[in-house]
Amino acid sequence: MGSSKKPGQAQKINMQVWNLIYPVFLYFAVCQIVNLLLFALPFAVSADAVKRQGLGSFCGMIVLYLCFVKGNSSGSERKKIIFAPIDKKLVKGIFCAVLLLGGAGVALNNMIALTNLKQMSETYQSVEQAFYSSGFGWEILVLGMLTPMAEELLYRYIVFYHLRNWMGRAAAVIGSAFIFGLIHMNVVQGIYAFLLGLLLGLLMEYYQDVRVAIIGHMSANVLALFRGETDLFSWFVLGEPLYVPGTVLLVGCTLLAGLYYIIRLKKQSL
Repeated sequence: MGSSKKPGQAQKINMQVWNLIYPVFLYFAVCQIVNLLLFALPFAVSADAVKRQGLGSFCGMIVLYLCFVKGNSSGSERKKIIFAPIDKKLVKGIFCAVLLLGGAGVALNNMIALTNLKQMSETYQSVEQAFYSSGFGWEILVLGMLTPMAEELLYRYIVFYHLRNWMGRAAAVIGSAFIFGLIHMNVVQGIYAFLLGLLLGLLMEYYQDVRVAIIGHMSANVLALFRGETDLFSWFVLGEPLYVPGTVLLVGCTLLAGLYYIIRLKKQSL
């Protein structure tokens, strides 16, 4: 009797793992197919990395929506998506996400800049060069809007809820962040994505609305683009007087905000 139970349990675990990996694999497969098609088409071969990523993200997002989202929301624990009603809690969540993720993104970039991680990672350097290869408008559209929408749909909706239903709230927050960081395939982006992913997961669990996570992710990316492509934050670069105290303040605010959401979530579960 014991021996017949173990294979069933193993099969169930394997199915859960497959259901977790499959959406991620499908998304990146669609992105790769789009890239290959663009290289094969004479009129599209000159498209830069940002535009290629934009089209890939858009197609991947559509596939994810059709396969995993459409018609998949029901019951009192409805998983809200783009077209759900707007209420006061959503507006509050979006406001908090803009402040939290915007500040956290700046703080993390500043802390990474204090190390030599960027210089050590050739993969990151090539990715950074490719991502700043297009016009500023295209970068905002793709890296600031389309990519965050697609990635949050994947990691903070599909992956998050699968882990939540399988292993609980903590696993959903940490696991979705870990996969989000791991998939970036370099140390710098991996650390950055994992830590931001933890905050996005907390927001997702607290507000139960992926739109909050999407706007938060957008805020971090858009602010990073403005820092990299304009002089608006020239007063807040390494070597300037406000750099270290400003970074310490942002880190402190981020930690306090994260602690606030953890405490509120614990109270909800009592």
